[in-house]
Amino acid sequence: MVSLPSSNGVQPVRVHALATGQLHHPDRWLFEDGDEDIMKARHRYPDFSFLIQHRSGKNILFDLGLTKDFNLVPEVIRSLFHVISPTVAEDPTDILSRGPVSPSSIHSVVFSHLHFDHIGDCTKFPDAYMIAGPGSKDANGEGWPVDPKSPFSSALVQHPKYHELSFEVEKWLPLGPFDRAYDFFGDGSFYLIDTPGHMPGHLGGLALTGLDEWVFLGGDCCHHRSLLVGNRPMSVTSGPMGRCFHKNPQVAGETLEKIRTLEKLGKVFVALAHDSFLVGTMPQYPDSLNGWSDKAWKKDLNSILSQHYQS
Repeated sequence: MVSLPSSNGVQPVRVHALATGQLHHPDRWLFEDGDEDIMKARHRYPDFSFLIQHRSGKNILFDLGLTKDFNLVPEVIRSLFHVISPTVAEDPTDILSRGPVSPSSIHSVVFSHLHFDHIGDCTKFPDAYMIAGPGSKDANGEGWPVDPKSPFSSALVQHPKYHELSFEVEKWLPLGPFDRAYDFFGDGSFYLIDTPGHMPGHLGGLALTGLDEWVFLGGDCCHHRSLLVGNRPMSVTSGPMGRCFHKNPQVAGETLEKIRTLEKLGKVFVALAHDSFLVGTMPQYPDSLNGWSDKAWKKDLNSILSQHYQS
């Protein structure tokens, strides 16, 4: 029987969604049964970052989304821009600058993984710790522009406050359906979850937002709600540069099944980085996601999803 830790006596964190741009994914890159015309059949997606506020006063960001300066994006990724068509009106510093949380107050940035549409521009947070999952730096390599053919950037791993978590140093314990979770603040309010498959070091986040109420930050565990629902098969033969979106599709599928198990508990709201169903329904900063289980927006989202997947 899968269960989550008791929330009794634990003060929740506050979780806010930040819309940090959008991009397009071809249907065939997402689904094995997708349309082979990658330019004609594309899905427009948001790129969400999340602000987590702890009772101690520490503010952290989970992902930075897209950078506004496309010159910071590796050339091999820019060669795909005619397909993915990224746009960024505001980045996290723009959004936070309107208050009440100042960009300078960010203590740490946790990255679900090191792909370009999640690392943003880390140089805008020179004093914050940059925290990545185990194995991220090895997977990143030297990065672009040091390696001109790399799809990864060198900027993040060269940040003076880059810190990579370790399965040997930090204490990781099983949590719910997951094998390894790290209690980030040490008080049971926010866990980093080992969610392998997409790329080495991929992390999810599990935030306590109320009494027996949680938000799961899924990063790129999957790139479309239909993959979470399970009504379309995940693409394993097509993706950017001809490869599948996931480094290990089989393991990614196993992780996705664990997220489904988590969602079925009825007490966890799953927030994927690129879920278009969340646009216009999920509240955005400065509003929080706390209390989602009783909010009208969640009921509206449930209704939209029910109608879409029953049609």
